[in-house]
Amino acid sequence: MRNYILFFLVLVGCSSSPYAHRLAVCAIFKNEAPWLREWIAYHRDVLGVTRFYLYNNESTDEYQEVLRPFIEGGLVELFEWDSADPSHLAVGDFMDAPWSGAQLGAYNDCLKKRALGQANWVAMIDIDEFIVPVDGVKAFYKVLSRAEKRGKGTVSLEWRIFGTSEVEELAEGELLTEKLTRRARDDHPANGAVKSIHRPEAVDFCLVHIAGKLKPSFGAKTFKPNVARLNHYWFRTEKACFSKRKQAKEINPEFFKPFNEIEDQTILQYLPLVQL
Repeated sequence: MRNYILFFLVLVGCSSSPYAHRLAVCAIFKNEAPWLREWIAYHRDVLGVTRFYLYNNESTDEYQEVLRPFIEGGLVELFEWDSADPSHLAVGDFMDAPWSGAQLGAYNDCLKKRALGQANWVAMIDIDEFIVPVDGVKAFYKVLSRAEKRGKGTVSLEWRIFGTSEVEELAEGELLTEKLTRRARDDHPANGAVKSIHRPEAVDFCLVHIAGKLKPSFGAKTFKPNVARLNHYWFRTEKACFSKRKQAKEINPEFFKPFNEIEDQTILQYLPLVQL
């Protein structure tokens, strides 16, 4: 067993939990091969995530090569999730965007068929989003346990949107989370959005950002950003932004300046733990 697992078990404490996974992560992705390794390693080594439910949505890059060691090691379960397959799409009154049928289908498949009875909590996040326990990992799990004891079936984390930090491209071996340290101010409107961590047995239907419908007796809570938040590297590097984001080519360059306004190195304290 690797040293980081032992460290994590000592840090958060072991218990006779009926769940195989204290915290799991679910994500749907498309052509994210360059970014998958760091994202998985961070959440594994820092937060102790022991299962990733990953849904590939028609990628054409080298995602299988990147994920192979994680799959062989039992950390990642990979599902091929084709948008053309009607069984992969969520439809109905809960749709919060017409283009998110495959994403909602994946999230609800995960909660109802994969993680139920296996994971205590499942974070529904994207590959450009990193959970940051601002007040420490032990404190994060303490407030998560408190939320569970108080009957919360879902907890939400506020976004903190990071710009490019004027980084053109990452050099070999550099981490995105290490080099991109500038973000929007706390009061920027984009930082008002959230993503959520759910208890599978509590959610009747999961939306992209929140639990659309909780089962009776379960409640919801949003963590204060000084406890935990979600670093959202939507822009990534300048090269990545302008090659992938259609919006980047259409928006006036002045739009990007507010997202590089604040220096924020909170996540750097955890990066020595990350083993790529």
